[in-house]
Amino acid sequence: MESAQWSTMASDRILRRGLPILLALCILTLCAGQVTARSPTINDIQPYDTIFVYEEGLNLAGLRNTTTDNPITALQKYQDNNPQKSLTKSIPVPDDTDFEVQDLLVGGSHGTYHAFNPVDGVTAQVMIREPEISLDVVLATPHHSERLEGLTVSPNTKIAFKVTSPDVGASYTAGDVYPATVDIVITHPGGAETTAIGGLSLAGLNVSSTRFYTDDPGRPGPIVLSGLREPGTYTVRAEWSKPAAFKAYAAASEPVTFTVGNRVGIDTGTPTPTPPPQTTLPTTPPATTVPTTPPITLPTTATTTETPPATTTPAETPLPAWAGVAAISLALIFAGRRR
Repeated sequence: MESAQWSTMASDRILRRGLPILLALCILTLCAGQVTARSPTINDIQPYDTIFVYEEGLNLAGLRNTTTDNPITALQKYQDNNPQKSLTKSIPVPDDTDFEVQDLLVGGSHGTYHAFNPVDGVTAQVMIREPEISLDVVLATPHHSERLEGLTVSPNTKIAFKVTSPDVGASYTAGDVYPATVDIVITHPGGAETTAIGGLSLAGLNVSSTRFYTDDPGRPGPIVLSGLREPGTYTVRAEWSKPAAFKAYAAASEPVTFTVGNRVGIDTGTPTPTPPPQTTLPTTPPATTVPTTPPITLPTTATTTETPPATTTPAETPLPAWAGVAAISLALIFAGRRR
């Protein structure tokens, strides 16, 4: 009984705490809006759409107050994205049916903007982003995680390029159409630039996702380096080709490099270690035959061995008699004194 009551009380607490959290998430979701495709064309802007710096000819009529239909006169940015707080940036809109997102007016202040009319006040919101793109060189599928930036790879390696554009790939679309395209420009070791490599064209690649590889299905395919005519270092970058405003003003990706040579072989994503150099032992030259010189016979000379004279040890001379008597006398004298 007590266990059941405790369980009921715990459930009530969870509900009381969970409902406010769920409500807050719903409010955040509504405030954030949703990523929608522009319609009916790429230049027709709807609430919560993302527009990009350098875009031209945008129709902002879809942001008007639906009741008054007064034209939009400004896009305004507020502190904490809250129109009730202070205004931090205002971009004038001279003609809301033909608007250009000028980099000078945005001044790097990207984010959420609210459409504004003096009579209606704030009507709708849009996002302003920079059309950014990045590039990387990797092994061909299924080894896309292996980066080759700055490495030396063997000519039998298959590679691909990874193109990333989070905002354009997600938001620059009308229905199922993704009109933005990029060219991958390759600078060969000799200095020539081209959008073709290994027999494949890398021009006009459609940015239809936030990230794609050039050997994905429907893309040009893997690049076999054996098809390259010259070894050396290649430099690669991605440039916008469409829309025209992106091509004219938006920045290209940072360049990446890779070197085609024979120092490292990469075929399946794992670099092949370079075998240790083999030590060649010097060849021993054949032995040289030294001509034999006949022995020289010297005349025989009789050798006379001289026998040294024998050494004669002189005989010991016996002491004279008087010396013996003197010695005995001295001995007796010394003996008497000792007594």
